[in-house]
Amino acid sequence: MNPLSVFLRARYNKGFTSREAIERHQHKAFKHLRQHIMPRSPFYAAYADKPLSDWPLMNKALMMEHFTAINTVGITKEEALHIALTSEQERNFAPMIGQIAVGLSTGTSGQRGLFASNKRERALWAALMLGRFSPSFLQQQRVSLFLRANNMLYERLGNALISFAFYDLLHSFREHLPRLAEQQPTVLIAPAQILGLLAQAQQDRIINIAPRCIISVAEVLSPEDQHKIEAVFGVTVDQVYQCTEGVLGMTCRAGNLHLNEAYMHIERDVIDKTSGAFAPIVTDLTRETQPVLNYRLDDILIPDNEPCPCGCASLRLKRIEGRCDDILYWRGENGAQLMIPSDLIRQAMATVQTSINDYRTVQHGQSLLEIWLEATDFDPACNEIAHKLQALAARMNAQLPELRFHAGITMQIDQKRRRIITITEKKQRN
Repeated sequence: MNPLSVFLRARYNKGFTSREAIERHQHKAFKHLRQHIMPRSPFYAAYADKPLSDWPLMNKALMMEHFTAINTVGITKEEALHIALTSEQERNFAPMIGQIAVGLSTGTSGQRGLFASNKRERALWAALMLGRFSPSFLQQQRVSLFLRANNMLYERLGNALISFAFYDLLHSFREHLPRLAEQQPTVLIAPAQILGLLAQAQQDRIINIAPRCIISVAEVLSPEDQHKIEAVFGVTVDQVYQCTEGVLGMTCRAGNLHLNEAYMHIERDVIDKTSGAFAPIVTDLTRETQPVLNYRLDDILIPDNEPCPCGCASLRLKRIEGRCDDILYWRGENGAQLMIPSDLIRQAMATVQTSINDYRTVQHGQSLLEIWLEATDFDPACNEIAHKLQALAARMNAQLPELRFHAGITMQIDQKRRRIITITEKKQRN
């Protein structure tokens, strides 16, 4: 697999048309993985000729613990951490270890993760992004990327036809606006909450930009945020479902989110049989510097088994529900835990008649649900939300936890936004 073939597939190919085609493709990729990548990893070499079911089930903590043995280029965890932390502190993301770029994930789950990539992997990433999302190659494209940390992975976007600008989320949001207005991006890439702030700045006439392509990354894009951004800019918002472990999915040209099964083998750890909600267990079929094999993510995905109009057979998602820590459980009639999809909470908030600018919910165990609100009329908003959540509980045959409302939200744009959070009783005891 080379960058040109990845680019052409993303640009002109509608994707696999059947599950059989996906399985044939992945069988060939697994063969290459076993023969050419796993033997170079001290950690995985012994598993190269064993079935996937015998491979260790990996997670972020284990990846960090065994980073030195997992990577295939002889980089130690200590030197990778040194480079990554120094880059973070100095806000200079150019230094590499030879041709290997290293970085840190943002650590929404409470633990940060190291990731490493070589020149070829960065080229594959750029080819995938440009092939799928670049508006045109007949005109120069100006890309704006808002993220907490830069990386040579992103710098790969820059070439004669594409100019690239990184906007550091650790800097003041307002400081970025004059530079953004001057750049006039044709492609805008940012987390959902930043896209929302930019839409508000556009609406308030603080900036006047006209991107032709908008891509939401790094956090869940809620329907209400998507509608607001699209209404202001008049452009459909695409999504890239990406994390430290790779590009797991992206929207197709019909606007639906598909898993990236051309480059990822993804198994399902089902946590709710009714909705089919599952945590993905991923094996990246392309990464060689830091193999990601049989890796269980904490994200919860809701599958959509309806065929997509785009014709691609890769699994279509209804939505990314959030992290495991974002899933609400209320008591059912028989006292058992009943999963309450986060989307139902979002719908309740979106249909409140009183103006709500933003919200955050934090559930403690199954007995307390705290709600922070940015609302024009706080008390009426609280009353209406309480009524809607009580109606939701009745519809779900569940017991509504005690509600406790707070005015105001502290926003930290350098961190991923989580509107719906669950703190389990076990975590509280700890």
